[in-house]
Amino acid sequence: MGKKIFYDDALKLGGVSQTDSIYAKPNNYGYKLNVNHPQILPLYERYKKKLGEKILSDTQRLTFETMIFQALQKKKEKEVEQCD
Repeated sequence: MGKKIFYDDALKLGGVSQTDSIYAKPNNYGYKLNVNHPQILPLYERYKKKLGEKILSDTQRLTFETMIFQALQKKKEKEVEQCD
């Protein structure tokens, strides 16, 4: 096993900063989420493991993104309710 490195250093090596958006840059596939974002990647890996897949099909990836957007919407609605 390799040497341990600090989280911030790992982000720099991976080309990701903590301020990067969870949203993907425009792409030809229609994907809207950046699955390499530190907050999205663990969810993405868990979803792939649940399906027993190492690489997702387009349909599986879009299903994952839909689930994440639904969860974000529920979280937003819950926050609005708490503010009322």
